[in-house]
Amino acid sequence: MPKIENQPQQGFSDKDRRESASSEKAYTAPALEKGLDIIELLAGSAEGFKLKEMANQLEKSVSEIFRMVCVLERRGYIQLDEETDKYRLSLKLFDVAHAHSPIKTLTEVAVAELDSLTKIVGQSCHLSVRNGMRAVVVAQKDSPMDKLITIRLGASASLLNSCSGHIFIAFTSRSDHPEIFKEIEKEMSPQALKSLIDVVKNQGYERMLSRQIQGVEDIGFPIFGRDRKLIACLVVPYIHYLGGLNTLDINTTIEEVRNCAHRIAIKLGATNQ
Repeated sequence: MPKIENQPQQGFSDKDRRESASSEKAYTAPALEKGLDIIELLAGSAEGFKLKEMANQLEKSVSEIFRMVCVLERRGYIQLDEETDKYRLSLKLFDVAHAHSPIKTLTEVAVAELDSLTKIVGQSCHLSVRNGMRAVVVAQKDSPMDKLITIRLGASASLLNSCSGHIFIAFTSRSDHPEIFKEIEKEMSPQALKSLIDVVKNQGYERMLSRQIQGVEDIGFPIFGRDRKLIACLVVPYIHYLGGLNTLDINTTIEEVRNCAHRIAIKLGATNQ
């Protein structure tokens, strides 16, 4: 019989196989890697790329990526804009991520609380989770006001430049995720980082002027699950309306956001929020 390369060997544990693959790169899947390269490339572009542009960016020929692009389009992961002939990432990856149990549980638990919060404070709100060095919106609820801020599902912001990001930085253990702090310290001095963490931890939340929208103050609270594990961040982008149109002042709103985060945490199994 012909010898078959790269088949799992009997008697080896999953850990042994992973270590072997990591150390010797014994197991490769060129087609899969090509598909992931395409997805990651498109994820970083709002406008998308034409087929030839994509090939140039990936340093491959059009013929090398053509079949993979066709498969990704057929499976719904990418879309072709017929007017521009450019491919863009669809929302299917976002849907797949939402089907992942922890995020699905979080959003199912939070939906009624977010709805209640917006009605009480007259402001929009959203939930974010950390994905690498970015905070990603996984649930949101619009304000009942006529003029409002909407943060789309899947929107992301860097940890350093967002309210939710500051929450994740402050309440993430350096020993558990040293890579995060290594990246942050490329852009922020250790003293500035310590000051940020101390302020947020001492307050128990973050309150900061939005770095994306003028006239908005972001209020963010951590949401913990079992064993004080940080799961998500609840944020209200507080609009300072003119003419006394605010339903609640910002200090009262902070307390309502705190209470909402606490209720969500309790539903997720936290015993001491």
